[in-house]
Amino acid sequence: MTTLRKQPTRTCAACRSKDGKWTLVRVVRLPNGAGVTLDPTGKRAGRGAYICTSEACLTLAFKKGGLARTLKCQVPGSLEAELRTHFAGLPPAPPDVPETTPE
Repeated sequence: MTTLRKQPTRTCAACRSKDGKWTLVRVVRLPNGAGVTLDPTGKRAGRGAYICTSEACLTLAFKKGGLARTLKCQVPGSLEAELRTHFAGLPPAPPDVPETTPE
């Protein structure tokens, strides 16, 4: 018998929408001022921030400073290029399907 694990909910640092932890991308501020990096495993130590996998959220996270505000530190511009490369390798997100109500 298999049991389904409940997926924790996280908030996108850019658009503030809530989604499952495993559908968002984690960026982490490393301890002791060691920098900011992408965390594809979601297990690195440090303060984390999550971003939706959409191009619009990535642009907004850097333009409005949501990522820097969540991590409470300056985010290097090279991280944006690294995230864009990471997003290019991800499968496209399924389109939002409107909920239907039974009649």
